[in-house]
Amino acid sequence: MTSEPLLLRCTSCNALNRIPADRLAAHPHCGQCKAVLTYPNDPITATAATFDREISSWPGFVLVVFWAIWCGFCQMIEPVVNDLARWKAGRLKVIKIEVDTQPALATRFNMRATPTFLFYRNGQEIGRMDGAPKEKIEFVQWVERMMG
Repeated sequence: MTSEPLLLRCTSCNALNRIPADRLAAHPHCGQCKAVLTYPNDPITATAATFDREISSWPGFVLVVFWAIWCGFCQMIEPVVNDLARWKAGRLKVIKIEVDTQPALATRFNMRATPTFLFYRNGQEIGRMDGAPKEKIEFVQWVERMMG
């Protein structure tokens, strides 16, 4: 059983490339300009100025994490979030937003708890989890369900 191909946008020419998931480790090249295709494998920090672009530019799944430095639950789940960014690199883009430095985004998304997780597919919000799950595995399972 093969996995669903990934869509990666070339950062050089902006072309959308369909790449089999098992070819990601081979550093695939753009079909149009031949540049090496890159994808995030660590969480990206977004701001109010970059948030919409980060969401809309990724043609797949995006996990947005609203967190705070002082939040113990945020510190607990951070290693899992970082691991997911690496494990799902190419299929999942992880964006972190620190609520104290980005109050406009926290207000825009009606943050009531930290951490809060938003899940997007093709630029559309498809899921939300307010607050930390009781167990880390619950969070990983939620991400897996969101990715179908």
